[in-house]
Amino acid sequence: MERAAGSTSGKGQRIALIVLGALLLAAVIWIVLLLNAPPAVPPGSAPPAGSPGASTGSSVSPTASSSASPSGSETPEPSATGTPGTGDLNEAEAANVVWPDPAGGVAYTEPLAAATGFAEDLVGFTDPIIGEFMQGDSRSGEFEVKAAADGPVTTVMVRQMSDGNWYTIGAATSEIEVSVPEAAESIASPVLVQGRARAFEGVVQVAVHGWGSDEALGEGNVVGSGGPDLGPFTGEIEFEDPGSGRGSLVFTVASAKDGSVWVAAALPVGF
Repeated sequence: MERAAGSTSGKGQRIALIVLGALLLAAVIWIVLLLNAPPAVPPGSAPPAGSPGASTGSSVSPTASSSASPSGSETPEPSATGTPGTGDLNEAEAANVVWPDPAGGVAYTEPLAAATGFAEDLVGFTDPIIGEFMQGDSRSGEFEVKAAADGPVTTVMVRQMSDGNWYTIGAATSEIEVSVPEAAESIASPVLVQGRARAFEGVVQVAVHGWGSDEALGEGNVVGSGGPDLGPFTGEIEFEDPGSGRGSLVFTVASAKDGSVWVAAALPVGF
């Protein structure tokens, strides 16, 4: 009985030593992990450099967008009133410009915009019908413009100049043929105009414009034919002569229905 009791006591001591050893080992492991753990980061603070949560790049604001704005990627449609700009043409090019002013506040980057600006802003067409661009060479072409679907055609000629912008260089129609003055000719007040025309009651309105201005320097009427055939006209138009610079001579026929611009011809002039 004494040997059994001693044996039992020895086994209990061994078990106790094993448990104690396990506890000591666990304590050592816990201490090692505690010493190697990263420092706590307060809420809202950036993690220290080198820590697993630290960022190696630049920070991005949560409100910043990573995509481009649609307005920065879309190409706007050409406007009839043009876009801000200035021209820088040589003398030969400038002599052929009717609209707009190459040194003014607008420039047209598309041929349609140049034709529309001329038709509406200078000539005064109301809601003109403008046909497809009929290209000549790589830098010129023309548009057919009508006041109404059944109206006569005004052919508006446009050209891209060396500054990269588009200009109207003239307009022609079968209803008005101008023989005097010639395109790009220098004129003085009063200017002699001659040609042939077919118009309501034979009346053709003539206006002298400075570059880029829809306000006439002077205007008047000449009389051609009121019948089915072209009839000759001749007359003198007085205007406020600027003495230098360039502009245009614009011939228009009014609609018999409401007096609006029905058809037009235009050519560049100097002063």
